[in-house]
Amino acid sequence: MVFMDCIQAKSCHSTVVDLCQNDVTADVVADDGVDADDDADADDVFVQLRQLRANHLWLRQQLTQLQRDAFQRRLLQQKILYEGRAVLESKLRQLQHKHSRHWGL
Repeated sequence: MVFMDCIQAKSCHSTVVDLCQNDVTADVVADDGVDADDDADADDVFVQLRQLRANHLWLRQQLTQLQRDAFQRRLLQQKILYEGRAVLESKLRQLQHKHSRHWGL
């Protein structure tokens, strides 16, 4: 299975491990008395299941990326605020020195 390398490396998300451990296609037993229609329906279900798993993993990746982007924006916003504060404190010190006054920060 595709996810086995990830599991062996132990660097994947727990969802991948759960999906691999619960792989229903590995549990399929060949039955000689099954119709072609029933077999085709079962294949369709397995195809849909694989698509759902792939979509689930893709959504988790997208969510992780969105969270990472939001966190980076937050850090940038904090950086801008701290830099602005430093500029204002510097100006206040210059005014204090110029007017021989002391205003609290």
